[in-house]
Amino acid sequence: MDYIKENLSTIIILGILIVYLLYQRIPIYLNNSKMENLTLKEEIILTDLNNQEYNLSHLKDKTIVINFWATWCLPCKVEMPLLESTYKDLKSDGLEIFGITSEDRTLVKNYLQNNPVSYPIVIDKNYFLTNYFNIQGYPTIIIIKNNTIVDVAT
Repeated sequence: MDYIKENLSTIIILGILIVYLLYQRIPIYLNNSKMENLTLKEEIILTDLNNQEYNLSHLKDKTIVINFWATWCLPCKVEMPLLESTYKDLKSDGLEIFGITSEDRTLVKNYLQNNPVSYPIVIDKNYFLTNYFNIQGYPTIIIIKNNTIVDVAT
């Protein structure tokens, strides 16, 4: 009991911090659930770092994973090798993965020299895709099948 009395202020601050962090995450989860089962209504064309274009509506027979990430995001750095491994294993079965970032092209290219991936990386100029999918945190993964969002995870 003495321990609690001596550390009461620390316990209260820690409790407030936990409540605050949970409060910050709730809007993201609510937003993600609203996106599921939505059909993509417009043609979305992605252009990767090598200037190759991908039209998402032409890939409707494939499973598409869109990964919103950033070079400064530690969870993104952990996730990318897992996505790379999954891409190599399942690409022949119809899986397409796209890494989407809004960062500077040179910064991204430098990052990828040390952390290469074989799936296409797209620079989201003017935050078009970030706004279209209402991305609120990194990393965010969106899974699309038959032009319909089937799952969203942040």
